[in-house]
Amino acid sequence: MEEGRGLRTRLRVGRWRAAVLTSGVVLAVAVASSLFAAHLSNRTRDQEARSQTAAAAGKLERQVDHYVEALRGVAAWIRTDGWPGRTDYRRFADAAAVRDRYPGIQVIGAAQLVAPGRSAVFTAGAEADAARVGLGYPRLRIHPESAGETLPITYLDPVGGNQAALGFDFLSEPRRRAAVLAARDQGVPRLTAPVTLVQETGRQRGALMMVPVYSTATTPATVGERRAAFTGVVYAAFRLGDLIRAALGPDAGHLWLQDSGVALYGRRAAPAGSESVTLSMEGRRWLVRFDARPDLGPVARYGPLALALGGAALALLCGALLLALTAGRDLARALAVSMTAELRSVTDTATDAIVTVDAQGNVTAWNRGAAHMFGLEPAAILGAPLDRVLPGGLDALIKRTDLPGPHPDPTLELDATRADGTVLHVEASVSTWDSPRGVFATAILRDVTERRRAEVEIRRTNDLLEGVLRGATECAIIGCDESGVLTVFNEGAHRMLGYRAEEVIGKNVLSVLHDPDELTAVAWELGVDGREDVFPTLLGDGLPSTREWTYLRADGYKVPVLLTVTSLRGDDGTVQGHIGIAFDLTEAHRLERERARLANRFKQYVDCSGEGIYGLDLDGRITFVNAHAAQSLGWTVDELLGRHAHEVMHHRRADGAFYPVEDCPIHRTIREGSTNRVDTEVFWRRDGSSVPVEYVAAPLHRDGTTEGAVVTFSDITARKKLEQALRDAVASEREAAGHLREIDQVRTDLVSTVSHELRTPLTSLSGYLEVLLDGDVGPITSEQAKMVEVAHRNAQRLLLLVEDLMMLSRIDAGAFRIKQDDVDLGRLLTAAVATVTPLAAGRGLTLESDVPEDLGVVRGDAGNLDRVLLNLLTNAVKFTPEGGAVTVSGRRQDHEVVVTIRDTGIGVPDDEQDRLFDRFFKSSNAMDEAIQGTGLGLSIAKTIVERHGGRISAVSAVGEGTTMTVTLPAHSTVPVGG
Repeated sequence: MEEGRGLRTRLRVGRWRAAVLTSGVVLAVAVASSLFAAHLSNRTRDQEARSQTAAAAGKLERQVDHYVEALRGVAAWIRTDGWPGRTDYRRFADAAAVRDRYPGIQVIGAAQLVAPGRSAVFTAGAEADAARVGLGYPRLRIHPESAGETLPITYLDPVGGNQAALGFDFLSEPRRRAAVLAARDQGVPRLTAPVTLVQETGRQRGALMMVPVYSTATTPATVGERRAAFTGVVYAAFRLGDLIRAALGPDAGHLWLQDSGVALYGRRAAPAGSESVTLSMEGRRWLVRFDARPDLGPVARYGPLALALGGAALALLCGALLLALTAGRDLARALAVSMTAELRSVTDTATDAIVTVDAQGNVTAWNRGAAHMFGLEPAAILGAPLDRVLPGGLDALIKRTDLPGPHPDPTLELDATRADGTVLHVEASVSTWDSPRGVFATAILRDVTERRRAEVEIRRTNDLLEGVLRGATECAIIGCDESGVLTVFNEGAHRMLGYRAEEVIGKNVLSVLHDPDELTAVAWELGVDGREDVFPTLLGDGLPSTREWTYLRADGYKVPVLLTVTSLRGDDGTVQGHIGIAFDLTEAHRLERERARLANRFKQYVDCSGEGIYGLDLDGRITFVNAHAAQSLGWTVDELLGRHAHEVMHHRRADGAFYPVEDCPIHRTIREGSTNRVDTEVFWRRDGSSVPVEYVAAPLHRDGTTEGAVVTFSDITARKKLEQALRDAVASEREAAGHLREIDQVRTDLVSTVSHELRTPLTSLSGYLEVLLDGDVGPITSEQAKMVEVAHRNAQRLLLLVEDLMMLSRIDAGAFRIKQDDVDLGRLLTAAVATVTPLAAGRGLTLESDVPEDLGVVRGDAGNLDRVLLNLLTNAVKFTPEGGAVTVSGRRQDHEVVVTIRDTGIGVPDDEQDRLFDRFFKSSNAMDEAIQGTGLGLSIAKTIVERHGGRISAVSAVGEGTTMTVTLPAHSTVPVGG
């Protein structure tokens, strides 16, 4: 009996041991599954956190891009129209509404470059402009004071609360100066290192975005050209906190921002477990961390714990099952089904693809990860061959035909195909196992397509970098680690400096390549203690450093170079090394010296010329002028440079009339690229006197494109006097030889003399009569006023008669000249109609006009053509009774312009129409009606029209009216100034 009890005890202990062992194994599997599920959940959470961080960084980057685009618009306006006055800037700022449209910007303004010694002139001009337009801040002062070149804030918006910034010199503060000079030399916007704004009253850090403004229409190609054309910057000042809140809104509190190791925004320490992104922000490197709070739902949050608890319960269940194994096979089967369900839940929550195939290569298990990876649901693939998605099927997985036993190499990379045909690169972990149904293979597949693509891109980038280093023989590419030890030395560096790479790799760059005296001088300039501190100081703001240096060749010769050094930083923002690209400036310096020599020789040649010479850009502004030209016009060379030539010296014609720039032959040279020679115009001196000149305007070309014009002119006052003397001599000779025309000449001279003698007293008389009528010398009675008005009207008639007689005198004497200008006939006709409209209204007439805007341009004398049109219109009004109508029309007919003036007046008898254009002719019915007139107007009009190459005609009927038609040859269909 004791032996039976011992046996039962040993059996009981054996069952408990088996139960405990089974429970331990199951529990271990459950714990592993829980850890695996937790790993998948954490990876999903990390991916979501990275996505949120990238989105926040993208919003911040786009907000800064909006600021840059706004500033580019202001810079383009200044570049196109020049530096504005305060009225124009305020109007532009109000219209652009930059601060309203781009939240976060505190101030938008502009700073204009002031040359050394020009500060007082600039300040006086700015104060005068501000006082003149009444916009406030008249006491503009550049601060801090400097005798050198300055860049003071000239305009800003809004002014209120920001007066302290007005006049502040950007070049006086290192961080602002660094951003300005980088923007100037590189021709792109640049952001300053973190600064405290001049107008800041709190503790918030800020920054300024600088956009360069050049005097050229486009950004110059080289650094030297950019520096020469640089005129200032437009900028936006913003607080970094305002920028971040404008970009992220309520999520701004989750962001932490760092620049070059300095925390700019957010809590003092970066959020634990936060993701980071490095932004290259207009020359600055910002490290952005975001306290992402991904919400993955309760399944991902509590799934691993639930799996662990379920595994523990399953372990206990397995132990109990073994203890109760004798209870029946049904309970064992139920437990197996439960365990299978639990295992399936584990595989379904895995993000990797888990696939099982039988010995025939058919799929028997296909989890959700596989469905997501290959785009096939389990129902579409279970029972199908594996080679539907994995070329080679089972053989590709195990690399051999005998399935039993462990796989010798369980991890391999394969190509797979999605349901849509996309090729994937997968990493497979494979194991084989036996079951009552045969031999099976299970593979865990992970999509490594992106990793493979990244590896290919890295190899391609490395190959490209190696190719660049080998092929860049015209520049030296030199790299070093953070301590200055050389690590890269390309073929271009060898050619430039004479060292072989193996001679210098591993040595300190400062002791091998740089001139020690120059390093000492730069260290003193930067205020650092030693030469080894020079480059860390230059690169301390995170921006590339570009400046000229002197390298020492292996043979001892010094080589001037333009060196750009950039820091190489790791993911954590720490400096891991530097890379420098150097260009040999020896030839550039030689060319610059040659250019300066040629420019000096050109200046000497120009200054020694006996003619005035000046050059113009495409806007008509003076780019160079010789001393003779400046002195002959009463200016200095410096005063003329940059001024608009037409406005300074060519704004009026010889008769004092306004001279539109569109009509100017010099402007035509710039516009059309043609050469124009003119000897009938005048230039105007500074004192208001005119100088008769002969000038030649020739275009300046570069690469087939007109870039401006050069004008050479001579004072022809003496020649004009000689020409006049010659004309007078010829006239005297003709008078002496023309005995047959003596009587007519005497009549002409008499008319001319009488006209001149009458004109002055008549003008005086008419003026005094106007004074009496206006009551300027005291009141007069109504009867006296009527008599004075009659006298004044008759004096005006006599003046018109004198003008007509003087015109006839000039015509008969051959002194009548027609100018050859482009005249917009439509505009001229419209103006004439407007002049006679009050006269027609006073007589109770209807005046209708049908004149198209593009009637056409004729070549001729605008003043004389206006005289013709006014004569015809006043005749139509004068000879039309009250209640009648006058109609004016213009049209194009082939290559001619036709003007028609039709009235419903008294008309002209048929037998008198042949004499309508004779001098002193008056129709009989006009004399019967006692209509006033000299009879000279139509004769003069006919002469003027014919001198323009045109025709004038009349069709009339008594009692029906008269139609006058003027036909002139068209010169252009585009209106002048249009």
